[in-house]
Amino acid sequence: MYVLPWATPAPIGLILGTGVSLLAVVLVLVLIVVDAIIYFPFIKAYDASFLEEEAENAAQEAVAESATPVKTAAEKVVEEKTAVKVTTDKPINVLVLCAGAGTSAMLANALTEGAAATGANITASAGAYGSHYEIMKDFDMIVLAPQVNSFYEDIKKDTDALGIKLAATKGAEYIKLTRDPEGAVAFVMSYFA
Repeated sequence: MYVLPWATPAPIGLILGTGVSLLAVVLVLVLIVVDAIIYFPFIKAYDASFLEEEAENAAQEAVAESATPVKTAAEKVVEEKTAVKVTTDKPINVLVLCAGAGTSAMLANALTEGAAATGANITASAGAYGSHYEIMKDFDMIVLAPQVNSFYEDIKKDTDALGIKLAATKGAEYIKLTRDPEGAVAFVMSYFA
């Protein structure tokens, strides 16, 4: 046996650490096969649960589709775009918070772009959670990015005291909002309806 540096890659470490022992390589291969045999039933059961869930969802969608009239994709887009209600009487200042002000800038930019496209009186800024305490009083709404959702209850106390709206987003929802400026405006406006 040889003492190797901790950064030695595993395949090389296996060969060098055992003195180029063929039995060590055979043992690793046998253990991989045994692990695969042990885990295979669990993977199949997990896959079966996904298939069952997918079948249930497909059945529910089929029932829902038969109960509602079919809309074309163009009708759905028009319906979604007309759902954006724009208020221009009072400006809405939105602060988007994330862990380091990187991803929050993406949503702030989408809000700015959406406000220009829809005529909404919205201004948006990005910030990092923790540095918001001094500036939060200047905003009408704070949107939390998914990585800082765990702080929702802490910041809720502060926003309630100041009369500021607070919204938390989930991962897929947040990504969709950053890619859909008009949808981001609709998201903000839904809190002021």
